[in-house]
Amino acid sequence: MASSETAHHLCNEHEIARPLAYFPENIWSDRIASFTLDKQEHDKYAKEIELLREEVRRMLLSTENNVMDFELLDLIDKVERLGISYHFDNEIEEQLQKIFDECANFEKYQNFDLSTAALQFRLLRQHGFNISCGVFQEFVDVDGKFKDSLGKDKRGLLNLYEAAHVRTYGDSILEEALTFATTHLKTCGAQLVDSTLAKQVEHALKQPLHKGIPRLEIRHYISIYEEDESNNKLLLRLAKMDYHWSQMLHKQELCEILRWGKELNIVSKASYSRERYVECYFWALGTFCEPQYSLARIFFSKIVLWISLIDDIYDAYGTVDELKIFTDAAERWDGSETDQLPEYMKTSFMALLKFNEKLGEDSALKQKTNAFNLYVEEWKNYMRTSLTQSKWFLTRELPSFAEYLKIGMVTSTYYLLPAAGFLVMESATDDAVKWLLSNPKLIQGITKHGRMINDVGTHEFEKLRGATAIEIYMKDYNVSEEEAMKKFEDMADDAWKDMNAEFSRPTAVPRDVLLMALNLARICEVIYKNRGDGYTKPRELEAHIIAMLIDSLSV
Repeated sequence: MASSETAHHLCNEHEIARPLAYFPENIWSDRIASFTLDKQEHDKYAKEIELLREEVRRMLLSTENNVMDFELLDLIDKVERLGISYHFDNEIEEQLQKIFDECANFEKYQNFDLSTAALQFRLLRQHGFNISCGVFQEFVDVDGKFKDSLGKDKRGLLNLYEAAHVRTYGDSILEEALTFATTHLKTCGAQLVDSTLAKQVEHALKQPLHKGIPRLEIRHYISIYEEDESNNKLLLRLAKMDYHWSQMLHKQELCEILRWGKELNIVSKASYSRERYVECYFWALGTFCEPQYSLARIFFSKIVLWISLIDDIYDAYGTVDELKIFTDAAERWDGSETDQLPEYMKTSFMALLKFNEKLGEDSALKQKTNAFNLYVEEWKNYMRTSLTQSKWFLTRELPSFAEYLKIGMVTSTYYLLPAAGFLVMESATDDAVKWLLSNPKLIQGITKHGRMINDVGTHEFEKLRGATAIEIYMKDYNVSEEEAMKKFEDMADDAWKDMNAEFSRPTAVPRDVLLMALNLARICEVIYKNRGDGYTKPRELEAHIIAMLIDSLSV
């Protein structure tokens, strides 16, 4: 523990060389208009949604539906892509169970075209039904290669491409499928000019559906489906009404977060930190987009903001000596002996404790004390490992890559973020939280993916200030920067196979809880896409945030 003289020395800013990051400024200060939910208007939309919902429910349960026909699969797919499937969870489950039961007889696959087979496979896998890749054997030749004639089936290729992203380890035919479909889709542009299919192909090649943020993919698909002359007007009307109704709720939540941030006034005092209230809410909305998770989104946004602030203390401002004292305080997790902390750390830490004290009280009322205790332990572990990582990078005394990876999996925050998500999610019981946080494949898949893709996205920015994970890998394996970046991307891609495998039934927790965890990986995939860092550089997420939270759909 530092003496008072040491603490005084640490507070003398004129004697300290800090690893300042010079983050880009907040771009939303004057662009998010104040919004108050008009309850009368909201209720009016809700009434029409209820009427439309009953009509779509009858469509899904129609006795005319043949569970082995493309039409039913296509209807389920459109309902999900349009963002209205949460209204029909039971109906969709019932129909998919029937489809899966029929799939036991492989002879029935022989009448499927590529589009039907691929769509059925993806829908069943995404819902946890362990359907075999054998459905694709009909489409390969004796050498195990997809038949050249399939290159003409653009819709089938698109569905095959999307299906390939739900692959797990051992699905070798889907590795071949991804290469085959990608190659042919990239060369079919001239044949698909000015069609809605062309727009779907262009978008899918940039952002596969399975790896996309649900709310963002919904917004994009509604705009494409609206242009399709063969669209179902009932589905489209319900989707647009529901999107607009939900967006009003989301705008109100975002304004609440902005008011909270203004009252908290902690980021404005921490000039070294990223002011990212809007991006924190974007993270929460990507994690839980359905209306029933309103309170969860608000709490989760605030937790992400706290993680961001503490992360910047470790990565962008604190010295090694200061961070040691800060981490000691975190281990105690109380306000005792905080006089040893520099003032900027003391202010942040005491505010963090106060926030989590209230969160703990709310958790106790909901009988989630164990989940809260696990969440606090993840905070301590995160700060403990952040100290170790900061020592490495600030002193440039680099560890081996294996040592880095062990620590980096924790500092990625992808143990802490799921713990936070499970805590604020009503359906995640104490038992579910305990099981998930001890589940190596799912959580380690998420953390490995998050760590790898984050390291690639932040590499250019971080190497201006110190050592990076990419440089550790380059040193250990004697490879070029590009080779190291590609290896990290490959490891992130492999992590999806671990995550996909954990959705196979039976699961020990509800599917919506698993989806929350998967959505954290999807958020990371989008934020750090194309070797960027949309959280640090908010211009990279600007268009997404405008689409989801500012621009309204015409209804």
